[in-house]
Amino acid sequence: MYHTFESLLQVWLFDMKKRILKNSKVKNISRFVSLKTDSVQTTESDLEFDACFHFEFAPQIKTFEPQPLGFKYRMNGLVRRYTPDMLCYFHDGYAPYYEVKPKWVTEQDEFKEKFDAQRQQAIANGHDLLVLTEEDIQISPLLDNLKIIHRYACSDNLDDVQIRLLKLFQNYGEMRISQVLKASQGQSASILPALYDLIAKKILEFDWHCPISHDSLIWRVS
Repeated sequence: MYHTFESLLQVWLFDMKKRILKNSKVKNISRFVSLKTDSVQTTESDLEFDACFHFEFAPQIKTFEPQPLGFKYRMNGLVRRYTPDMLCYFHDGYAPYYEVKPKWVTEQDEFKEKFDAQRQQAIANGHDLLVLTEEDIQISPLLDNLKIIHRYACSDNLDDVQIRLLKLFQNYGEMRISQVLKASQGQSASILPALYDLIAKKILEFDWHCPISHDSLIWRVS
């Protein structure tokens, strides 16, 4: 897991403002709207942006923060500064940093040397430091499903359509989306957003690893 070493913490933690990300020729700045954190998160790559969808819906993650406050570390006799790509807080208290990079970057010797030094200091500061690549993030069809559900997620209270939908699941237990549409006798343009928001709220559930479609089986979370 991770440990806190107060002496090292006092030596190496430094007072600095969070990085302010700006668009550049080498960075793709994006904004991720998060209901979990009640904020708009700024990311500096498409891969980081995609990672946010996983953090948003992972039930074991309480909150997450792109570009958190950085720290100093030593490598080859020099003191350097480092800002992790992500900091996640889990419900069990675990709080690792994540470095989000394409796999080809993580295979370079230069990256490995820097990462080892950064991870040693992160652990000394009380956090683990882990790597996420496209193999961990851009998983099909999971990522597509996360993006679809996120699109319809909202912080509003349940509306009349959603209350009627929940009564259907109370009566039938589980239903395919096609059955929900038929039983509700409503337009898919109004039923599907209401249904997807109930999934985002973790009131309803489906198999995230199968493409969501009219044939998808939906059930009430116990």
